[in-house]
Amino acid sequence: MQRVLSRVLPAIRPSAAELSQEIGFAQMLVAHISDNAPRGCQVVLTGSVAKRTFLRDKRDIDIFVLFARSVPREALEPYIKDIMAASFPGLGYQLSYAEHPYSRFHFEGRRIDLVPAYRITKAAERVSAVDRSVLHTAFVNSSLKRKQVDGVLLLKQFLRSNGIYGAEIKIEGFSGYLCELLTIKYGGFPALLKAAAKWKPAAPAGIFIDIKKYYKPSDAKGAVKRFGSQFVVIDPTDKNRNVAAAVSESNLRLFISLCKGFLKKPAEAFFFRKPITFDERAKRASKGKKLILLSMPRPDIVDDILWGQLHKMAGQLRGHLKEFEPKDIIEDDSRHLVRLAIILGRDALPKTMLVAGPPIEMKKHVEQFKKSHRKGKFIVKKKKIYAEVKRPIIKAEDAIHAFFRGFATTRSHLAYPEEMLVLERPPAEAKSRKTR
Repeated sequence: MQRVLSRVLPAIRPSAAELSQEIGFAQMLVAHISDNAPRGCQVVLTGSVAKRTFLRDKRDIDIFVLFARSVPREALEPYIKDIMAASFPGLGYQLSYAEHPYSRFHFEGRRIDLVPAYRITKAAERVSAVDRSVLHTAFVNSSLKRKQVDGVLLLKQFLRSNGIYGAEIKIEGFSGYLCELLTIKYGGFPALLKAAAKWKPAAPAGIFIDIKKYYKPSDAKGAVKRFGSQFVVIDPTDKNRNVAAAVSESNLRLFISLCKGFLKKPAEAFFFRKPITFDERAKRASKGKKLILLSMPRPDIVDDILWGQLHKMAGQLRGHLKEFEPKDIIEDDSRHLVRLAIILGRDALPKTMLVAGPPIEMKKHVEQFKKSHRKGKFIVKKKKIYAEVKRPIIKAEDAIHAFFRGFATTRSHLAYPEEMLVLERPPAEAKSRKTR
């Protein structure tokens, strides 16, 4: 294992000169923004550059402008616009929104987030979720040993190569802060792999990690239930926060599987894989099942809003297609499109269906039921009447179209008219249907 890791590290770890250059550049930006920030504000560097845990080719910079808690939230957007205008006149930037606005721009090859937050000394004082970020930076800088930084880099690259790095709604994976905490907990990458390979998410206490020991060991089961997750990593700066909350169950199980695979047969490929494409994922998941592909234009909205709506829509579609035995719905937003791979156990239903009626002793209700289903064929099962009627929708494609006709009336950014949706089967699937 060590031989593999020793070959991976030089490709992902910034050299001493690169590290010094990035930190110097970030500090220059902080000083420049400080000169143009309102009096009384504190401008600080946070994120992976501040913690020296950034990958060689990932040089994003997070700068926070800290305001007094007395400053109203509605004043933060005008302040951040004024700071951008004064610090970078004429430079284009995107104003994005989390709990409150922040600006994202590119400067000398780096992506920079300029985030307003409130100045706090402990989590209980926070006004918004981002206020804790400065506390996170301070905790990692005081707890992560210099020799453990390589472990963080290896973990980030390991996750990134396998598509599960990032806590965004789109990815539902491991955040950089979570990577740092796991490395602090286990002391390094190999030790984490060995521990994670034995994790059992289904155990009564799930996976419970509490570096600061806020909870007694006997409280682990209750804490897992309280946080509503089988993977709980308590934030050392806030005992009421689960840092691993964003990690989906499928991504957690994938990580455990990857750890087992690497320990069994270490290889550089675990760190430098090409991300699996939407088409490849759909093909793998649909073996022996029915696959229908759906595409629509990608709305011009930020990822978090898009993927929040996309997850919700896919969940509703899964419920709508219940009779077709949905196995999975894979989502994608590449190629300026939103695409779904809808994987079903069956793609057609019987031409007739049974509609349950009242118990036969309820004669009045039985008569009303028969009138309502005049064209039906009636049978009695266990002293209850049923009507065998013509099923309104037989094919899965028709059921999907019916769903989106209704969805088009919602307020979602994905509520497109039916003519803007493209529904198709992959060539092999379409060919097999024709030959039946």
